[in-house]
Parts: sequence; structure tokens; C-alpha cells
Amino acid sequence: MYKELIKSYIPKLTPKLIKEYGKKLNISLTDSETIILYQFIMKNYSEILEGNETSFIELKKKLSPTLYTQLIKLYNENKTKYL
Repeated sequence: MYKELIKSYIPKLTPKLIKEYGKKLNISLTDSETIILYQFIMKNYSEILEGNETSFIELKKKLSPTLYTQLIKLYNENKTKYL
């Protein structure tokens, strides 16, 4: 059920929404990091929803270790709840 909700929300996602969500979670994002995350999500969301997490390897190369760790922690928390 949650997968379908997530899939229906993806087309509405914007870099601004990503930055605002990060701010709510006390994750500070630069404009370039926001664009990296937006492009990553748009390209890889369907395979991640199906459990294929190999695309995170590429993301790790593009982000600071601190930010990457924060995002993986957030992803794992939400994966447990919603996927």
C-alpha cells in the first residue's frame, strides 16, 4: 500500500520539497546536494522501492560522509516503517 502512495507522490516531488523536508529533520542541505538528491530519487526510486539498494553506492560518491550517513539512517528508519 505504501509503495503505491510513494509512487504517486514522486511526480510531485521538487528540490524545494526535499530541502524543506531536510530542514524539518535538522538535515542541512546545500542547493547542489538538494539537486543531487532530487536527481537520485527521480532516477532510482522504483528500484529502491523494490529492495534494490545498489544505487546508493553512486550516491555515496557524490555526498559528504556525514550527509550520506544521515540519509542512510533516515532511509533505514523509513524502510522499516513503510516498505
